[in-house]
Amino acid sequence: PPEIALCLELGRAFQAFGIPAHRFEDALARISGRLGLEGQFFALPTAFFAALGQGGQHWTFIQRSPSGDVNLEKLCDLQETTDALITGELDPAGAHDRVQAILAAPDRWGALLTVLCFGLGSAPAAMFFGGGWREMALTALLGALVGLTAILLGRKAGLARLVHPVAGTLVGFLALAAAYRFPQVSPQVLTVAGLIVLVPGLRLVVSMNELATGNLVAGTARLVDTAMIFLSLGFGVALGQRLAAAMLDRALQGTPLPLPGWTILPTLLLAASAFVVIFKARPRDLPWIFAACALAFFGTRQGAVLLGPQFGVGLGAFALGLGSNLYTRLTRRPSVVTLLPGLIV
Repeated sequence: PPEIALCLELGRAFQAFGIPAHRFEDALARISGRLGLEGQFFALPTAFFAALGQGGQHWTFIQRSPSGDVNLEKLCDLQETTDALITGELDPAGAHDRVQAILAAPDRWGALLTVLCFGLGSAPAAMFFGGGWREMALTALLGALVGLTAILLGRKAGLARLVHPVAGTLVGFLALAAAYRFPQVSPQVLTVAGLIVLVPGLRLVVSMNELATGNLVAGTARLVDTAMIFLSLGFGVALGQRLAAAMLDRALQGTPLPLPGWTILPTLLLAASAFVVIFKARPRDLPWIFAACALAFFGTRQGAVLLGPQFGVGLGAFALGLGSNLYTRLTRRPSVVTLLPGLIV
């Protein structure tokens, strides 16, 4: 029946954009009730079970749906479509057509601009870690190389798994090589800042949400997947640094020259603009993303002054979480629109 087909289609779309298990199950339960169906759902990171009934007939499905790339614009469009369907503003046929159009729509931002913004999004991290102009310029080049690697390898499912170890190896090697060429540059700053955009922030947030809400199977599986990404990056960096160290004849301990304080806000604006493209958000979300980045940065900095660096990070994250939930209340859009860019900062 078309109502059941619509539920399954929405379920696959939800999973492709990384919605937490508890929100996934709640949304599909409300949608199935709106369509006159009896529904029970069980979500996992790469699949979900659905038991749906109508009248005297019942069906049970298992739907495989591997996680896709982060796309905040399509996630917002899907949220608006779901809300319109639940409130009755949109009938099932119209919802089906709109979901099909959302999934088939091309990305707003092209590959070339995305590669450029990988570099522009990595450069501010070099400043946040205490680097200067040299670190920012070199990190921009490393970040663009990481973006190019992610796009080229991500086009094929078999090669997409190599993005993190290959990017880690390239950045680890080139960071030491750049520090050898420019003695004042810190290879540690270049390495961490060059890879910061690949940190699986959304998966980490979703996995912790699932564990906190009692979805232990989904949360544990997603958390292990996140840990494997960190390990892939770490092993790649270690391999790249070992290869570079074998070719260099001296140790590298560069001391960067920090930038003045007035550069913080322009750098945050640069980071927010790059995140709009990297995470495929809407252009009109830029002010919200910039506000989230500023809240995360200054909340963490002030928290570090008051409570020390470890608790300072926690205070910044707490402020970001409150701000993101307020954003959801005001706009009825997913909180991840502001949470993910702020978490990277």
